[in-house]
Amino acid sequence: MQDGAARRAISKSTVIIIALLLIGAGLIGYSAYGYFTASKAKAQLFVQAGDQVYVNYTGQYSSGLVFDTSMLSVAQNNATFPKAPGFTWRGASGYTPLQVSDVGAGQVVKGFDQALVGMLVNQTRTVVISPADGYGPLNGSLLAYIPIYQNISMVHTVSTSSFQSYFSESPYLGLVTTDKFWGWNVQVLNTGNGTVTYQYQPRVGMTVYPYTQNSSTTVGLSAFPVKVLSVNSAAFNGTGVIQVKNEITQSMVKLAGGKSPTGQQFIIWSVNSNGTATLNFNQPVVGRTLIFTITVTYISNPTTGKKVGIPGAVIYAADATTEL
Repeated sequence: MQDGAARRAISKSTVIIIALLLIGAGLIGYSAYGYFTASKAKAQLFVQAGDQVYVNYTGQYSSGLVFDTSMLSVAQNNATFPKAPGFTWRGASGYTPLQVSDVGAGQVVKGFDQALVGMLVNQTRTVVISPADGYGPLNGSLLAYIPIYQNISMVHTVSTSSFQSYFSESPYLGLVTTDKFWGWNVQVLNTGNGTVTYQYQPRVGMTVYPYTQNSSTTVGLSAFPVKVLSVNSAAFNGTGVIQVKNEITQSMVKLAGGKSPTGQQFIIWSVNSNGTATLNFNQPVVGRTLIFTITVTYISNPTTGKKVGIPGAVIYAADATTEL
């Protein structure tokens, strides 16, 4: 009996020792795994100055309107991502990740450059960039002012060559054609000595859209309607005057734009208390606070030769880690 008890005691001790050994081995294995994992995490490649990277991005104003993107899904989706004036459709093949071949070298605006540093592949970061770190302050010389109520001369004299170039036809007395900018009729009153005199002939009450961009690929540049209020052909010693109303409203400010007679694009910048509106001929991103959502798809460190990700790869939101 005593021998049996002793054997049971020894067996029990053996089991306890084996269990302790197994627990110890597990702890050692877990520690080794933890060390390996920590070492692996330390080996992750972060964006540094001088790296080559590829990124997907979407740029928005504080209003939420998208002014640019590298993402086809964003460019195509106007319901979820409404577009700002001047957003230009580049065609499906025009939306690919942006290459920055030298981070920190000024290939992109300062705020964008700074946001890239420290990012990982598949990481998404949203940054707010001030004009100072973006495209700079407004150039005041590129602001123009247009009266809400405007007087336009009816009679004009130009060279014959200028008339032919603008109207795409040769002038003759009595010719009636259409003005390309204003959209109303024009009649030739006189020709000779290398000049042509013609008269605008709008109808009172008609509405025209002279500042329209006329481009299906450019968003928000349909400008504003212009309504003809009165026509007085006897005014100003017979040269006549047309009074129009430029129907610019507060709701259009920074949300609509158009083009000048020479084709320069503008954004409606403000409606002023002195009866004028400000047209901004700066690039739309100048003088604006910009919000960029950036996802890194590829990192290459030229010093170490290490590379992570796939150049030009499209990273979808579901694969990204967002950091605000």
